[in-house]
Amino acid sequence: MEEKLEEERFLPVIIKELCQEMGIKVEKLSYGWLLQLSKDGKIRHITRNHFDNNPQASGEIADDKYATYEVLKSQKVPVIEHTMIFNPATRSKYIPEEGVWHIVVEEFSKYDKLVVKANNGCQGKDVQLCHNRKEAEIAIQKLFHQGQGSVSICPFYDIKTEYRTFYLNGEVLLIYGKTKPFVIGDGETTLGELIEALHLPDKKVIRDNLSKLDMNTVPQKGEKVAISWKYNLSGGATAKVLEKGKLYQSMEELVMQAGKAMNMNFATIDVIQTVDDELYVMEVNSGVCATIFAETVEGGYEMIKEVYRKALENLFE
Repeated sequence: MEEKLEEERFLPVIIKELCQEMGIKVEKLSYGWLLQLSKDGKIRHITRNHFDNNPQASGEIADDKYATYEVLKSQKVPVIEHTMIFNPATRSKYIPEEGVWHIVVEEFSKYDKLVVKANNGCQGKDVQLCHNRKEAEIAIQKLFHQGQGSVSICPFYDIKTEYRTFYLNGEVLLIYGKTKPFVIGDGETTLGELIEALHLPDKKVIRDNLSKLDMNTVPQKGEKVAISWKYNLSGGATAKVLEKGKLYQSMEELVMQAGKAMNMNFATIDVIQTVDDELYVMEVNSGVCATIFAETVEGGYEMIKEVYRKALENLFE
């Protein structure tokens, strides 16, 4: 790898490398926003991290969290619950007579905690864990003021591990689990000093997580302190490849069921394993991104390169 794997450059670098190996002509168009691939008279495109493998409608459904939920639920695929709240300022025709805030009240009557998130967000951005109605209303209003036309709210699931799976044309190519970032106290060092020793990347999602912590506290010896409740690699979580076995097989079956229900050909499908070992689809991503995994996991670059290789083979079949 002669070029640095910066986040915005990772995909063009690896695709260029693969195209040279596979005899595919690749051109950057539209100021690098899209890649045009040519081979044997066929032309295919990649925009950012979205490949030509998927039907357009399937990709648009995957980019909408609530639409994904409804499609999967309609076909009896285990999926985390979602409830939609529309922005009254921009989606008034979808607002019932009683308004929208009663929905938050009803959800809190069923669940102790709710997760509020932008309906089309990614990488854990604009996702808020809310412990009461006030926190939920503030989070929702913030998203509305940012211009979001709709917001999804979900019950909080007690997650043991979150997994990312790479799905291609009815086959699961790779699964890795994610561990939330944490530190272990020694009874002497402050939380801020313990976190500083992790050398986390300087990203907004991490700064937002750290802003909620008291850096001057001193965790007790052996005390485990989570830096974030989220499992995003961009927020400091770590990845570990899941080996073949009973859990892999169960997840594989769920992911293939979800991929078929969504009519997806190439996607990452995120699955949660709860503390009682139930599996649920969390979301389906039409854009296949793996920059941090490739950079931080031993052998990760070659694993992801093989995933993309198979996707390109599928493109030109």
